[in-house]
Amino acid sequence: MARAGYPLYLQLKSWLVERIESGEWPEGTMIPTEQELMAQHGVSRTTVRQAILDLVASGDLVRRQGKGTYVARPDHVITSSPLYGFKEEFDQLGRHVEIHSLEIDLIPADLAVATHLRITAGTPVVRIGRVISEFGEPIFADESYLPEGLRHVCSQEQLRHGSIYSALEAHGIAIASGEQTISAQNANSDTAMKLHCAIGDAVIHIMRTTKDGSGQPIEYSIARYRADAYEYRVRLARTVNPH
Repeated sequence: MARAGYPLYLQLKSWLVERIESGEWPEGTMIPTEQELMAQHGVSRTTVRQAILDLVASGDLVRRQGKGTYVARPDHVITSSPLYGFKEEFDQLGRHVEIHSLEIDLIPADLAVATHLRITAGTPVVRIGRVISEFGEPIFADESYLPEGLRHVCSQEQLRHGSIYSALEAHGIAIASGEQTISAQNANSDTAMKLHCAIGDAVIHIMRTTKDGSGQPIEYSIARYRADAYEYRVRLARTVNPH
């Protein structure tokens, strides 16, 4: 499991994901206990819990009180549709947003990016960094990571005037599905600078993995929204009588 330079919890998380995605641990399988993982990998309880909690939050694992932690079945994952890119969501709401800044470069994938794109850490990936503004005021910043093989879709011209999804689809790359995790965070210095907010201000943090029709990840993205400029609304319907 050891990969020098990467946080231990990410190394353990990557190892757990490999067991799940390879089919070694099918849906419904109880994973090793915290004590077993601590002994097997020589890590602390805090490291084990952080790795597991990340996978519970992403819907890959589910915890059952007094029983253990299991590989999630499909009915533990809440799904919604349609799938829009971050910028496209604002277009659908009739809010006119524009790209305030755009950076495109090629970098080695760190362990988190590699895990989500199912590639080896250190493999080159395309990084797209954007700050999106409304009426001249930044409202969210995101970073997207794509496999190097999709570098040809990532020109400044294509992305300055459109979304990443539209650029992919214009090159015949079908987007089939996505999974995302939404959480609350406090702005660090980099986020505060990009969003014109104070360090420590609340931001909405969204991680998303987008896949093609074969289930292969084609984009991993992290977006941070100013909490005073974005809300996430879900329409609920009661379909099962609990009694």
